[in-house]
Amino acid sequence: MENIKANPKSNCNSFPVQIVDGVLWTWPDASDDGKIESALTPVPTNDFGGVEIATERLWKGPWNFRELPYSTDYFIENVVDPSHVPVSHHNVVGSRYGNLGMNVQTSKPLTRDGFGIATSSLEEEGSSATTTFTAPSQVLIRSPFGEDGAAQYLELYSSPSRPGFCNHVGRMVILKDKSLVMPKLLRAFTLPLPTWTNHIMASAFLHQDALFLHGQERSLAHTGEYRTSQPENDSYAKAVMPSSADKGVMMFRSWLSKFAGGHVPYKGDLTMPVANNDVVFDVWNSHTKHCKVCLAALKRLKVARSLAFFAAALVATIRPKLLGIVGSTISALGLSGLGFTLSKLIAMFYKYEFSHADNH
Repeated sequence: MENIKANPKSNCNSFPVQIVDGVLWTWPDASDDGKIESALTPVPTNDFGGVEIATERLWKGPWNFRELPYSTDYFIENVVDPSHVPVSHHNVVGSRYGNLGMNVQTSKPLTRDGFGIATSSLEEEGSSATTTFTAPSQVLIRSPFGEDGAAQYLELYSSPSRPGFCNHVGRMVILKDKSLVMPKLLRAFTLPLPTWTNHIMASAFLHQDALFLHGQERSLAHTGEYRTSQPENDSYAKAVMPSSADKGVMMFRSWLSKFAGGHVPYKGDLTMPVANNDVVFDVWNSHTKHCKVCLAALKRLKVARSLAFFAAALVATIRPKLLGIVGSTISALGLSGLGFTLSKLIAMFYKYEFSHADNH
């Protein structure tokens, strides 16, 4: 025991932590003042606008996490931009070919604590969707459904990990209407599926953003090191020539410049990795190998695949006399098909490729 205590690796800080709604929060300051600051600083959660909501009205999806292949400032800039949705996520949520006109207004003025915007369609009347950034890590997107109080919330968090990468934690929360009815368009999200299916299917959504943002950030790193896209000693608006739909982006870049030093203050090696689509599509290193749920599911699926192929071979070679040639052949093909289907599912735990060019 004394040898362990004497080892320099055993001497580590003890940071204040909280677990709120299933998420672990750490205050990275081990001093006495840090402990006091941690206790006095509320965790940025979804408080539903300060309105108390009955538990039976809420459906809370499972948390998902990834290390995304672009920096946290690019992540936040992306999700506070409502106009990116029909473009980046074409054929998943929205279409890039429709009328994309929208009205974007400030719903919460810019302060050191964040800001908010409200977005409404120029063609459809109804309640506005709101996007709220709560410094330094939360983006909360609320989309109303109907006139009876139903809504969808996306609770999104990010934190820097290394130049060109960030850690993301997020989930969907659905608020049923006042009569406890789930909106029809959202029922598919509430199917009683295993948590691991939510984790691997998230690739179909996250990789659409990542393909753009990964390349854009790398191409803007002209010096070969991490740098935010905030120009030095110049106006960000002059550099990007924003449209009215970029209000959220401009407010975030203003917040970053006025209250957060203008960039993410990485220490150590600031080298920006080169663009690499293999990194964008890598599910194993960004999620699976760190996820207890997915590792357990992957193990079971591999066993099921082996059993399916073994059973196919057994039926094809040993059972023709009992099942008949036709019956054994059909059974063997069916079991082989199951094995190949499981192989494709297993592959999604390792890599998920996406092509915008093929997503017409």
